[in-house]
Amino acid sequence: MEMKMKKGLKISFAVLMTAIILAMSCVSAFAAKGNLVINDEIKANQGDRITYTLKLGDCTEKLEGLQMYVFYDSNYLTIDPNSLEFPSLSGVVKNAGYSDGIAFNWTSATSPVDFSKTKELMTVDFRVKRPGNTKITYFITEMYYGKGSEMPNLSSYTLTSDIALNGKKLVKNEAPILSTNSELNNKYQGSFINYADGKGEKNGSGKDHVLVTGVTTRPVIGEATEATNVTKDGETPLSTILVILGIVAAIIAIVIVVILRRRFSKAEETDKE
Repeated sequence: MEMKMKKGLKISFAVLMTAIILAMSCVSAFAAKGNLVINDEIKANQGDRITYTLKLGDCTEKLEGLQMYVFYDSNYLTIDPNSLEFPSLSGVVKNAGYSDGIAFNWTSATSPVDFSKTKELMTVDFRVKRPGNTKITYFITEMYYGKGSEMPNLSSYTLTSDIALNGKKLVKNEAPILSTNSELNNKYQGSFINYADGKGEKNGSGKDHVLVTGVTTRPVIGEATEATNVTKDGETPLSTILVILGIVAAIIAIVIVVILRRRFSKAEETDKE
């Protein structure tokens, strides 16, 4: 009787451990094969190259100064600093390695740049690190032209973006996603006012021409939207859910093993009596 109980315990334990290993293997395999969804449009795999390009056009005045940020989540994307370029601007001061993303500024009182026709403003390559859901966003602190001793903000302009996956352009001439992260927007808000459609005060219109600002002392004309986090509330990647389920399954299996061992132990004690 004792030998049968011990054998039964060993078999039960072996079956449960095998089930745990198989469950965790399936979770790992799924996570490895999952996609990274970028800006709700691009599905990429680990190691893929993402080329992000910002363009500027429709400016009625020549650009004289710019301070801008491009935000990305380093948990999902890694940047190739050598790929960061500013095709239409000379002498850009850039920081591709600061904690929030890419920061850059440029000014030239003697050689302002004509963006009346659309030109590339910035381009950069990323590599996909792991599956999930993320966004590449931007925020402008200053974007102005020269007018004597004054530096008024551009009020007519159009920002567009392209996104390529391994060299194949999948997003073309779409409005880039403006940051709605209140912490970042408050930190970098300047005198320039951003609109969600990537257009200026004078040439933007329609339901997408929504004002998005951080904390600012400048009077804001119009109704500003409340800044919210870029990550949607309650949004959890499927791979994360599967990992959690795998852990829960493992805990349940361990509890079952403990219960079985106690029952077998009690049965052995009863049998001995």
